[in-house]
Formats: sequence, structure tokens, C-alpha cells
Amino acid sequence: VSSMGNEVATLIGGQIFNADTQYPTEGHRYYIRVRSEESQHDSLEDLGLVYLRNNRGSSGELVPLKDVSKIEEQPALQLISRLNRQRAIPVFANVVEGKSQQDALEAVERISKEVLPPGYRIVVTGSAQAFREAFSGLIFALLLGIAVAYMVLASQFNSFIHPVTVLMALPFSLSGALLALALTHQSISLFSMIGLVLLMGIVKKNSILLVDFTNQQREKGLEPTAALLEACPVRLRPILMTSIATVAGAIPGALALGPGSETRIPMAISIIGGVSVSTFLTLFVVPCVYSLLTRFEKPDPADEPIAQGAHP
Repeated sequence: VSSMGNEVATLIGGQIFNADTQYPTEGHRYYIRVRSEESQHDSLEDLGLVYLRNNRGSSGELVPLKDVSKIEEQPALQLISRLNRQRAIPVFANVVEGKSQQDALEAVERISKEVLPPGYRIVVTGSAQAFREAFSGLIFALLLGIAVAYMVLASQFNSFIHPVTVLMALPFSLSGALLALALTHQSISLFSMIGLVLLMGIVKKNSILLVDFTNQQREKGLEPTAALLEACPVRLRPILMTSIATVAGAIPGALALGPGSETRIPMAISIIGGVSVSTFLTLFVVPCVYSLLTRFEKPDPADEPIAQGAHP
């Protein structure tokens, strides 16, 4: 049976017997595959005319394939796909309008639990796998960015409390971006997640402007409340100027049409919504949080009065 299979596979599919069956030309080497001509195996009758050499005795007689086998025609797979050395059936589909890729993946997993028999399982590959890996990578980058921002702000302000006040603008930007995406019927995709990562660096500038100027006023001897009342009106103009400029720069991307617009629109809409909401709420919430967190500050030893008789 093995010699029959090898003979048929060689005549129809071809075979490279050894590494010597190759010829070089112009710096390239081409392997020589030995097989029969196309006209010699067009039908089942041609296949029956293949001769095999038997293994009995020393003569090695030639025997027709049709005399030692029964040739039948049956349907078979044109391609056998494998994944991780296991038989696999790839399934491709497009997402309908109004649904996200995450919704499609959840539906696939739910349906697979209902229809797949025991011994079969579903594995996410291709673009769906890349989508999940990219999504988890962006979430990790988002969390890592917040941690790095806290450390940098703590070193700049020389305080563990003021960075918390600055980072209070981040939840507002997140809620504003999600609200804008919901109002415009946009899904949370890879591109909208990139917009959220950008927001983490954009919206902090409002809080930084406000907190930094408040600290400068406190260094002049003002109390926290008086310093806030002095800093908020002064910093209102630069905060509004930078925020309006950011929103105006994102409007063309949100109104984009034509090829590739599906990648720019979610990113621009998330930036517009996040910057708008965070700017409005930052002007009210950050001063309140600053005023509350100043109660936990440790007094500066340089500001304490020196006891009578003690050496400075």
C-alpha cells in the first residue's frame, strides 16, 4: 500500500528525490520536481494505467494499478488548514453597521458554546487576535502613562498631594470622550482608544496651569483659598485658549469624509468630547480638590517660628 501511495503521489503531485536534483542559474538554485504530464492523469482511467513493481521474487514484475486496487471518486477537501498542528476551519466575516468588533466576538463565542460538539473549540486568530492584543496593550500604556505622570509631577511639585489634584482631570476627560462617542454613535475601537491615550497627556495641562500658579501665590504668603481666588481668574484665559485651540484642531478630523475617515473620526471625537468636558469641570473641581487636600500637607519647617533661645 505504501508503494502504491508513493507512486501515485509522485506521478500526480511530483516529488523532489534528493538535494542533487537542482540546477543553478544566475545565482539562483531551482529544484527539479519529477512528475507526469498533465495529460497523463486527467481521468480515472489514466490513473488505472499506472504500473507498479511488485515485491515478490527478484524479477520485480510490473503490475497495473487497476489490477491491485479499486478506484473510486469521492469528495475531499481541497485544503486542510492547521493551527498549532491541529486541524482548523477558518471563519471570516465582516461587522455590520452599528456593531463593533467586540460585539461580534462576543456573539461568536456565545454561538460556539451552543453549536460546537465536544472536542471542538474556538480560537480567535487573525485581525480579531490583533485587535484584542492591541486593546490590552493600549490599556497597559494608559495605566503606565498615569503612573509615570504621577511620578514626574511629584518630582516637579515636590509633593505627593498636588499630583493627585492634577490627575483629577483624567476621569472627566474619560467620561467626556465616552459621552461624545455615544452621542455620535461611534464605538470604542482601536482608534478611539488612541484618542483616550492622547487625552491623558492633553487634559493635564489645565490642572498644571492652575495648581502651579496657585503654589506661586502661596509662596508669597497667601492662604490656599486666597491663592485659589487669585489664580483661577488669571489662569482662566490661557486654559480656555489652549482648550479651544485643541478642539478646533480636532474638528476637521471629526468631519472627515472619504477613504480612511473611519480611523480619524473616532479619535477626533474622543479628543473633542474629553477636552471640552474636562476643561469645564476642571475649573470647578480642581480648586475644590486642591482646597481639600491642602489639609493633609505637612507644614514646611522653614515656615515654623523659631523658639526663643534656640539657634536657627
